Amino acid sequence: MYSNERRNGFSIFDLLVKIIFAGLFIFILIWLFNKNVPNMKPFYSNVFRENIKYMQEAGESYFTDDKMPKELGQEVKITLDEMINKKLILPFVDEDGNPCNLYSSYVSVVKTENGYELKTNLVCNKESDFTVKVLGCHNYCKDNNCEKKCSIEKITQYQFKKQVTSTKTTYSCASGATLNGKYCYKTVLKDSKNATVKRSETTTYTTPASCSVTSGSKTQLKTNVTENKVYVDRIVKTTPGSTRVEKQAYACTTTKTEREAYDCTKSTTKRKCTESSTSEAYSCNCKTKFVGGVLQSSCDVCYRSVPVQSCSDVKEEYTDTCYRDVEKQVQSTCYRDVTVTTDPVTTYSCPAGTTAEGSGANLKCYKVEKSYSCPANTDVKEGSGANLKCYQVKNGTVNCSCPNGYTLKDKMCYKVENKESYTKSCPTGYKLEGEKCNLYGEEKTKAKATKKTTKSYVYKWSSSNSLKGYTKTGKTRIVNGKEKCE
Repeated sequence: MYSNERRNGFSIFDLLVKIIFAGLFIFILIWLFNKNVPNMKPFYSNVFRENIKYMQEAGESYFTDDKMPKELGQEVKITLDEMINKKLILPFVDEDGNPCNLYSSYVSVVKTENGYELKTNLVCNKESDFTVKVLGCHNYCKDNNCEKKCSIEKITQYQFKKQVTSTKTTYSCASGATLNGKYCYKTVLKDSKNATVKRSETTTYTTPASCSVTSGSKTQLKTNVTENKVYVDRIVKTTPGSTRVEKQAYACTTTKTEREAYDCTKSTTKRKCTESSTSEAYSCNCKTKFVGGVLQSSCDVCYRSVPVQSCSDVKEEYTDTCYRDVEKQVQSTCYRDVTVTTDPVTTYSCPAGTTAEGSGANLKCYKVEKSYSCPANTDVKEGSGANLKCYQVKNGTVNCSCPNGYTLKDKMCYKVENKESYTKSCPTGYKLEGEKCNLYGEEKTKAKATKKTTKSYVYKWSSSNSLKGYTKTGKTRIVNGKEKCE
């Protein structure tokens, strides 16, 4: 009975115990985590090292023989962005999950005297560093025959010279002509004639007569409307030609001073000595004896050969290379001022309110005018133009009259005027210049030929001690030969 009541009831003590145990458990977990949390810095550093190694291996496989630098000190580079685009590596991130710098990160190869250096540079948000690897034998070494050390062969070359004679022909034209190849071309006046003057014909003017009806009745008829294409005079303006000064190129001969080597004789003073011998007297065969109680000595005179050296300054001559300034005539391009006159310009235009047909000299100007007329059975006309009215008269008398100067005929008034206009024109091929028509053509003549012979030297470098037909100048130089790998 007791146990059943306890199982179904709620105890505050049990709740407090559970809360205390839960808090104690959380405290122990926090204390253990702070004591035993691992140092993640080596892990992050290992991620950076793996990434830079990843890039280095991809770069080393990318730089094959055709991509290696050819000159000493030359550098070739591929960025991280290019490596990812070429699918050499897959994209990677840094310790915080951010991508590294795609353009500051790269792999490069530099050619050195001892071979090649592979540099891998990686730049991320919080860390940047690089590695350098000296490349050994690989497919970028010719014929797979290389080691770490390579050198450039040094070759000594000698300068040789040979005198050559050349003859050059130059062509020139008189003033005003243009040189083209071996001929001179000049624009000349071939013919000139007076311009043709054209005059217009007589013009006839018509207008309806003014008519009135004295009796009978009028019936209005339908007015006839006709559209007429009326040509009008075009506007012609001629602008005179202008003059300007231009630079014209022509072939000319100029003098150029060059340093020329030649064989010359020089002298030097040397000390020369010769050896000879001379006869020298000396005492020999000496004897001692008493003469008058006194000890005396006597000797013979003998001769012996003694070496003698005689020295003097001797002048010797030898051949050397000397240099002198030589003036040479060379062909150049010179410039001179030429006055150029442009042709007169003629422009054609139409008056305002007209329509143009064609262009240039073929331009025609016209306007569309409407003309109003009455039918043939018209007896009386009133008004004019768009206000013209036509009437037929029945049982009546029609009286017509014309303005002063006009003649009445069949209810129409006529007036004739002689109008003159002047237009200048030229035949085809002629150019209108003022009152004249001028025909121009091109005159072709042979250019003046001038031959000139010059002597000069041709220089060559060779590693041989002699060159057929050439002599040494005495100059030498060192050039790079083939690359040798030990």
